[in-house]
Amino acid sequence: MRMTIGCVVLASGESVRFGSNKLLTDFCGQPLLTRLLDTLPAGLEAVVVTRSEAVRDLAASKGYRCVLHRLPEVRDTIRLGLEALPATEGCLFCVGDQPLLTRSTVQRVMAEFQAHPDSIVRAAFHGREGNPALFPAALYAELKSLGEGEAGVTVIRRYPAWVRTVEATFAEELTDADTPDTLQMLETLNLARTKE
Repeated sequence: MRMTIGCVVLASGESVRFGSNKLLTDFCGQPLLTRLLDTLPAGLEAVVVTRSEAVRDLAASKGYRCVLHRLPEVRDTIRLGLEALPATEGCLFCVGDQPLLTRSTVQRVMAEFQAHPDSIVRAAFHGREGNPALFPAALYAELKSLGEGEAGVTVIRRYPAWVRTVEATFAEELTDADTPDTLQMLETLNLARTKE
């Protein structure tokens, strides 16, 4: 029997290093956030949590529920996302600025969780763990009560024995587009990969 998995898209960053709202920046002809949303498997119950009305409108145009807020920390985004989801047995957390993340990797993270439902499952590449990460419902209370400055990795560090990893296809799947130069590098790599 398949488990019910929800998804929270963390889209509340202020893009300080980028200089503008990177989630709305063009990436190969579409907004950066659209890349992530199009990667999510069909039928996955997902909510986008953001401080940006423009991001909210973009996500809504793609059919996603949104939570618009003005709270300052990552922990707020995590809590609001979990509170907005219906009852689930696991929650996949994705960030909106990984344009080369593939649907295959997302699906394999979810499949690993289905096979090991008491685990925290993360994408990784050659030992470097990253996003997305999928948490069991048993940890929701801790995720909702994170302290100041804490994030999901805080909970992961408490339970190292729970963590299972799924190998990404290539390293840049897990790269965040934190600066314009990184975004350009990822776009160049994406164009090269599509020509292979």
